[in-house]
Amino acid sequence: MERLKKGDTVLITAPAGMVTEDQIQPALNVIKANDWNYEIAQNTFNQYNFAYKYSGTPPERLSDLQWALDHPYAKAIWFARGGYGGVQIVDRLNLNKFKKNPKWLIGYSDNTVFHQHFNRRGFPSLHATVCKPLPQGQSQDTYSTLTQALQQQSLNYTISPDSFNQQGEAQGLLTGGNLSILYSLLGSNTLDHFKDKILFIEDWYENYYHIDRMLIGLERAGALKGITGLIVGGFTKMDSKEENSQYDEPFDSLAYEVISERFKNYHIPKVFGFPTGHIYDTRALIMGAGTKLIVTKDKVVITNNL
Repeated sequence: MERLKKGDTVLITAPAGMVTEDQIQPALNVIKANDWNYEIAQNTFNQYNFAYKYSGTPPERLSDLQWALDHPYAKAIWFARGGYGGVQIVDRLNLNKFKKNPKWLIGYSDNTVFHQHFNRRGFPSLHATVCKPLPQGQSQDTYSTLTQALQQQSLNYTISPDSFNQQGEAQGLLTGGNLSILYSLLGSNTLDHFKDKILFIEDWYENYYHIDRMLIGLERAGALKGITGLIVGGFTKMDSKEENSQYDEPFDSLAYEVISERFKNYHIPKVFGFPTGHIYDTRALIMGAGTKLIVTKDKVVITNNL
């Protein structure tokens, strides 16, 4: 992967949910502010309804993403949004030209499908905001850390401790993403190998028992065996708004209790409350990059470098 510099080109494509032109304007502002150029895939603003509102038919979305992967000089592909749909096209991607000219894949949520698929094949990617921001907007750090990752290929974080943390030090490549997506990829050749790696998870709009079920499923399948560390990001909008007083909080404590219980027999460093996910402060993480955790009672230090 190459560092982005002035004049480089970023491609925008929507491999999943429907998106409108005005919704990607914040991303275009970031691109322009960094003196990058951009191109938008031809089907990005299409609409296709089939039990979900997609940004085009599967062939249209596949064509756009393949165009982006094959692009001869672009340095990054910024996904317009998440939603659902990546898994419908991932198996039909041809990576031959991409391997000769690899590019950053930028996004989160449903785009975990692509992070996992490419990380498993040795290509790093960037877990960061999609072009379409959340309804409440995104923090300045959401965009500044994305830019830093692309320009410097290095991220360093120091965050406050959390009561669910487990102290210690760990190293390994970073893998993971949205928990629901990871669970859905079990048994496929898209799910990354987690052994000897640091696992990151986040999610939203789930029931507490779904979180439990997904973690049990991953463990029973052997996917969690050998992980060296755990980073837990935002878990928000859990269960129902009427019954959950923390519904709008970024780090739901009951969700964290469930996760902590499922990982209690993993004697590894654990970091809870990392600011990323479906939350206002969505800081970037370089997936597939060497990562070091230092977890003490006073602070957490995370070094994430390509």
